Amino acid sequence: MSADDLAPRAWRAYFEGSRMLENELERRLKASCDLDLGDFNVLLLLSEAPGTRMRMGDVARKLAFAPGRLTYRVSALEGQGLVVREPSATDRRGTDAVLTDAGRTRLRKTRPVHARHVEELFLSGLDVEALEVLDRVFAPLRSRLLARRADDATEPLA
Repeated sequence: MSADDLAPRAWRAYFEGSRMLENELERRLKASCDLDLGDFNVLLLLSEAPGTRMRMGDVARKLAFAPGRLTYRVSALEGQGLVVREPSATDRRGTDAVLTDAGRTRLRKTRPVHARHVEELFLSGLDVEALEVLDRVFAPLRSRLLARRADDATEPLA
């Protein structure tokens, strides 16, 4: 099979398969932990940040959320007591999302459930060679796209 024939097939398999996987992970996480996948990812990102806090704009860029969408999501997490918003520790003009003790507890309970779902639906079907290919393809892609988002964030608005 030529690259011209394989490329659209590979793209469609990736696109449809990744959407189906995301939808099933979302469904299972919501059913088992009453947490959306996006909310889980916000909590996870904050848990990994220094001081478990991060500027809202940085959270939005890392998770590829539009600022308004992130504001809505963080408001919902605040309503559950999992996150609070505080003036930025480094720049009082900005706002940080901060993981609360309740958020850490919720994440600690949810992480193993999510990991089990990822293992069952995705990782268990892959051998070391397939994992290496995924890492070789997606690690640089992720880095390029994050760098592009960072560059976009430093450009002045027109």
